[in-house]
Amino acid sequence: MPIDVFMTQLSPTMTEGKIVRWLKKEGDTLESGEIMAEVETDKATMEMEVVDEGVLHKILQPEGAVVPVGTPIAVIAEEDEEVPADYIPEGVQAEADDGEAMPVATPEQVVETLAAAQGEPDDDEELRLKPAGVFNADGEYDVVVIGAGPGGYVAAIRAAQLGLKTACIESTHLGGICLNWGCIPTKALLRTAELVNVIRHQGKELGLGTSEVAPDLAAAVSRSRKISGKLNKGIGFLFKKNGITHIEGVARFEADNRLIVERDGETREVTAKHVIVATGARARAFPGMEIDEDVVITYKQALVPEKTPQQMVVIGSGAIGMEFAYFYNAMGAEVTVIEAAEQILPLEDHEISKVVERSFKKNGIRIITGAMVKSARNVEGRGVVEYERKGKVETVEGDQVLVAVGVIGNTDQIGAEHTSMKVERNAIEVDDWYRTDHPGIYAIGDVIGAPALAHVASHEGIVCVEAIAGQHPHKVDYGNVPGCTYCQPQVGSCGKTEQQCKEEGIPVKIGRMAYAPNGKAMGLGETEGLVKTIFHAETGELLGAHIVGAEATELIVALQLARTLETTEAELMHHMFPHPTLSEMIHESVLDAEGRAIHI
Repeated sequence: MPIDVFMTQLSPTMTEGKIVRWLKKEGDTLESGEIMAEVETDKATMEMEVVDEGVLHKILQPEGAVVPVGTPIAVIAEEDEEVPADYIPEGVQAEADDGEAMPVATPEQVVETLAAAQGEPDDDEELRLKPAGVFNADGEYDVVVIGAGPGGYVAAIRAAQLGLKTACIESTHLGGICLNWGCIPTKALLRTAELVNVIRHQGKELGLGTSEVAPDLAAAVSRSRKISGKLNKGIGFLFKKNGITHIEGVARFEADNRLIVERDGETREVTAKHVIVATGARARAFPGMEIDEDVVITYKQALVPEKTPQQMVVIGSGAIGMEFAYFYNAMGAEVTVIEAAEQILPLEDHEISKVVERSFKKNGIRIITGAMVKSARNVEGRGVVEYERKGKVETVEGDQVLVAVGVIGNTDQIGAEHTSMKVERNAIEVDDWYRTDHPGIYAIGDVIGAPALAHVASHEGIVCVEAIAGQHPHKVDYGNVPGCTYCQPQVGSCGKTEQQCKEEGIPVKIGRMAYAPNGKAMGLGETEGLVKTIFHAETGELLGAHIVGAEATELIVALQLARTLETTEAELMHHMFPHPTLSEMIHESVLDAEGRAIHI
């Protein structure tokens, strides 16, 4: 019995494919796992494997043919099988009884057929999709990534793993802001600050014999730079290992689907079928904030200080602002934090923020909330910040002012005006597979807007590339992104806050467990903190999880994973947690939501 070979749907949005090359010819024996043909989809050129073994009896569609999904492209016969001369595969264009050609399904009809066969997706599974296509059909590379930050370099590596010829364009350092001027070096500095505070506040209690400490700022900064340098070289090694071409220079789009790279005054054109924009973001400054990189500074200058300022004013109490406030306070500066919202860490649960605020105040950090900054400038070598609070204009001064009010996407210099990309407020508009409005151009990471987090950019990069390659990735769940702040006490969170649940009218059960009674926390000398879990009162769904205290950024992963796996309150209650660990507080918090906590 002859076997029909159909054009397979090789990507979620594919409706037709172009047969680029037949790797088998009529009469060849086919074995499972061999490559029969190469097919160009709306995502990339893919290999079509042999599924049914036998002999390639007849090729129905020649090289270059564009064939709708579900249409027969070949016939396979068994060894020595005689196929009738008038055999016509189902769906092949044939002549009707009246001599006219029978119609072949159109791409639109294919989509309808597939939808009917697969069933209508649930609302939460529906994808927002923009037009598919390629940037340059004759491109030398399958994928070119602009930017080598945590989104760009991860996307490049995943593309290479999937067999796509890949290049990454980067003008400065591999690893981007995160590795060189953000996530990594700040964590190195915060480790120094943590140990300084442990010795200063608990040295004698812990049996260290001293509570005196003399922080060496230069040594701490030097260590942080060495760590960044080591990881930078590591990414270069990964590029070589995966066969990724690193193109040094600044990339920009020009008319007629051209991608130009400039370096040292010289330009070259790079051609690619798919281009991913991963240019990241830079520090934002609001009107009136006059950054001079000396007295009024951003995170870049704060990472490499020549000396500790006696007084520092931090504008903004998000993760960046709070981490630097903690570090500079530990190193001996008098720190003031100014926040426009009514609480520090505005995106966190209110209870969690209050714990951090109490801790910071206990360490001598001044907190001013509900304050709208009107200006920040260098006045005769002093940083002067003017702000309005409760209708009254006030000022605060410092040797330095750190502006930490968020970031803005790097879209200015990429030549977006020569493309069809939609850019609003320095953020590129994309769909669920990170396609822009310009076919063949994609965007990921900070350049598409909040949440501006390294792990989000990396995740987006993988989803984007897998969609390009015709895989079937899950779209990113932005409702379950882990948020982490690495000052002490640390903050880790995912899902909804208690306030969000109230605003949405969701009935909840809330469990809490303090660090203070936990044996492991006592042993660590880290009894400041809280675990808070929020469940749907009727279904037991874990709606949100919030932790403040030692190792919160590590502990939150367990609860975020529980949300991904749709774990219920009942399942978490029955789970066995090891003793003695900080993780036991998660168990007690869950039990507390049902009034069953043991150690409260």
